Amino acid sequence: MESKDPLLDIINLNKYFPLRSGIIDLITFKTSKKIKVIDNINLKLYKGEILVIAGESGSGKTTLAKLIMRSIDSDSGKIIFNDNEITQLRGKELLKIRSRIQMIFQDPYSSLDPRMKIFDIIKEPLEVHKKKLSKIEIRECIESNLKKVNLDPDEVSNKFPHMLSGGQRQRVSFARALVLKPFLIIADEPVSMLDVSIRFQILELMKKLRDEENVSFLYVTHDLSTSQYVGDNIIILYKGQIIEQGNIHEVLLHPLHPYTKALISAIPKFNNVEKINIKNDVETCKSGCKFLNRCLYSSEECMNTEPTLIEANSSHSIRCYNYKSI
Repeated sequence: MESKDPLLDIINLNKYFPLRSGIIDLITFKTSKKIKVIDNINLKLYKGEILVIAGESGSGKTTLAKLIMRSIDSDSGKIIFNDNEITQLRGKELLKIRSRIQMIFQDPYSSLDPRMKIFDIIKEPLEVHKKKLSKIEIRECIESNLKKVNLDPDEVSNKFPHMLSGGQRQRVSFARALVLKPFLIIADEPVSMLDVSIRFQILELMKKLRDEENVSFLYVTHDLSTSQYVGDNIIILYKGQIIEQGNIHEVLLHPLHPYTKALISAIPKFNNVEKINIKNDVETCKSGCKFLNRCLYSSEECMNTEPTLIEANSSHSIRCYNYKSI
């Protein structure tokens, strides 16, 4: 279960994307301005923890996951994984780290090569990272990990992805990640494209792997109803910024930020949270709180100064001046 030692420690992480205004900018690679998509993120993920990153589309969830995976580079800040700073790693050193951080993608239909058999799909990362394994060891490893995700090796090994159901394909993705014995698996919306009846089977699998394989999870989702079932702690993102975080039951049962309340109250029959209205204006205020233009409870302080993340209690933090009066 959870350890007191952080497996992942992110410090003041920032990421900008260029915003090009026309065809000339695209051709010349000229950047007229930049937009900040990850805004001074600080978080810790502990060994044995399932940390949920939640927010609406465009909040920066997947960008944050890609920064941790080092598939894109940050502009500033530090990413410390397993006591090693990985922010600037390149080449073989980065390859070693990537064997310890694996990713499960949202779409099981497109994340598996349709031209490869299941056995070869799972074998591929072993060929890249575990070149000294014999053919017998590779086969034993693949069969063992297929069994861990509740798939019969004899039944699925020689099939192509299109011959499996969506749930089976996602289980194959988990098996592919597990063969390298990672410390951390980033699951980016792993159940959003699956039938409702299959979703909780996959979430149960995550909890099982956490307990039996000692794997930590970063669970990226917009679905707060599933996050409560599987997570230990939660971070709510809005426009690349953490606006609320803490113990998942504390945050979802007693949300403090109007944005979090709006997300929860949009889910039918979820925790009986009172309906909170927010504005549809998604334009970011140039000064003050990022949520200002959508908030019905803003004050003059919100307009002039951007709020910092403060502790509401020992297990709950929030970025809001007026949360006590909402």
